[in-house]
Amino acid sequence: MSSIQDIHALEERIFDIVQQYLDCLYNEDDVFSISKRCGKLILKADASENIKVGKTTELYPLKDLVRNGEDGNLESDNDKISEIANSWLFLD
Repeated sequence: MSSIQDIHALEERIFDIVQQYLDCLYNEDDVFSISKRCGKLILKADASENIKVGKTTELYPLKDLVRNGEDGNLESDNDKISEIANSWLFLD
């Protein structure tokens, strides 16, 4: 079980990864991966072929974690990021 602070911290870590993607806009097929190993969450962004997929690994296309902002520029989709964080951590 986790606290709300743990969930917010995970959201922030995912947000930072998506922001780096937006700053450099790598390839269309780049993914964000999250997995659990030895009780810890491992986060990574890379081309899908460079990510080892295990039993607990989930892949999320980075392009699906961005949206068009009101000014027309791409920005992080905080709702989707929050959904991911809440699917991995649960409140006590």
